[in-house]
Amino acid sequence: MNYHLKVLSGLSWGNFAIVISRGAVDFVEFERIFDHVIDSTRTLLDCKVLIDFQDSKVQFMTADIASFIDSFEFQKWPRRNTVALLSSADMQQYWQLITLREGLIRNKVEAGAFCSGREAIDWLSGCR
Repeated sequence: MNYHLKVLSGLSWGNFAIVISRGAVDFVEFERIFDHVIDSTRTLLDCKVLIDFQDSKVQFMTADIASFIDSFEFQKWPRRNTVALLSSADMQQYWQLITLREGLIRNKVEAGAFCSGREAIDWLSGCR
């Protein structure tokens, strides 16, 4: 798995972070991505984060999702950051990201899961 993170800050329309992931992604890699997003956006207000898994094979088991949610230190997540998880066309991957999104929401992280990049961007920008 590899990924690239780009932070766009100080733009007139807000602060954004975009992560593009490629290859197989398990929870070790997902935690690494999440920690990198936290470190990169900690000083930004209201950052909109897009994590793109369209070119990835997400390998999350339901138990992995529950374990991540139980062990993750949610107080590290920058307040008022919003995250959109963008799935490939694989419906199993989409449902795994939906399950992850539900766990994030239960822990006060504003999160969405999407199959369409346009829908994810509209959601992040508030054009729901």
